[in-house]
Amino acid sequence: MTNDNPLAHPFPLTDARISAQLYLGLPMWFMSGWKGTLLNARCDAADALSEYSQVFSSVEGNTTFYGLPTVERARHWCHQVPEHFRFCFKVPKSISHAADIPRQLLHDGRQLCDFIAPLRERIGVLMLQLPASFAPERSAELFKTLDMLQSLVNLPLAVECRHPGFFLKDQHEVALLQELNRQNVNRVIFDSRGLFQDGSMDDAVIHARGKKPRLPVHPLATANHPVVRFIGHSDWLHNQRYLEQWRQKIRQWLSEGRSPYFFVHTAGNRNCPEFAREIVRFWQGSMADWPGGRLVKNPAAGMTADLFV
Repeated sequence: MTNDNPLAHPFPLTDARISAQLYLGLPMWFMSGWKGTLLNARCDAADALSEYSQVFSSVEGNTTFYGLPTVERARHWCHQVPEHFRFCFKVPKSISHAADIPRQLLHDGRQLCDFIAPLRERIGVLMLQLPASFAPERSAELFKTLDMLQSLVNLPLAVECRHPGFFLKDQHEVALLQELNRQNVNRVIFDSRGLFQDGSMDDAVIHARGKKPRLPVHPLATANHPVVRFIGHSDWLHNQRYLEQWRQKIRQWLSEGRSPYFFVHTAGNRNCPEFAREIVRFWQGSMADWPGGRLVKNPAAGMTADLFV
C-alpha cells in the first residue's frame, strides 16, 4: 500500500462473502470539543463513554499507555458500554518502553491482569506499542514478550513497531511477520500518509507531523484482528485515495473471516468524529445518530460489515 494508486490492492467489492465484523473507533471517547456534536452538550467525562459507545463500536484505550486506572474504574467502564463494544487498550509504556520488557512484564504483570479482569469480555485487542528506538536487533526480546503476554492475559494481541528497520521488506521484517503469524499476533498498521502530505501551517498539524511516525504502510494481516490507525490530511478530499485502498483491503479481510479495527485520528483529534462520519459516508455506509444531535436520521450503525456488502 506504499503505492498511492487507489486500486493498488484491488478486491472485487461485489463478490465478497461477509462473515466478520469491522470495528470503527476514535483514539479516545471524550474531548470537551465534542460536546454538542458527537456528545450531548451537557455531557461530562463520566458519561461520555456511554454516549460514545452508542455511535462507535470500539476505542483505542490510550489512557492505559500512561498508567493503569483502578480496577473500580475498569468495572465502571464495562457497565457503560453495550455487549458488542470492544476496548483496544495499550500495554502501559512502563512495560513497552522498558529496557528489558520481559523483566518489566514479570514485575507489573499482576497489576495489568487485575485491571483487565472486569473488562475481559469487552476487550477486543491488547496493543503493545513499541518505541521508535526498539530496533530489529531486539526481535528475540519482542518475541519472548509476546509469548509471555499471551500466557499472561489470554487475549488477542497486536504489536506496533515504529523502528524503520521493521519496514524494509528484508530478513528482519520477514522474521517479524513469520513470528506474528506463528503466535497469532496482529500487526498494528499506522497510516500517516495523508498527514505528511499536508502542508498546512495549522499548529495542530505541525505538532502532529513532529510527533507521529512516518513509516511505509504494509497492510499484511498476521492474525484475525488487524489494527489500522489512520491519521489523514486536514482537507478531507485529500484522504479519499487512501481510504479507497482501505475499503478494498478491509473488504478482503472481512471476506477472509477477519474482524479488523480501524481507528480514525486527526491532528489534535478535535475533528475525529466528523472525519469518521465522512469515512463511513465515503464507504457508502451509515452511522448511528449522534447524542449531540448534529447527525440525525441516519439509521444503521456505521461500524459493521454492512458497509462492505
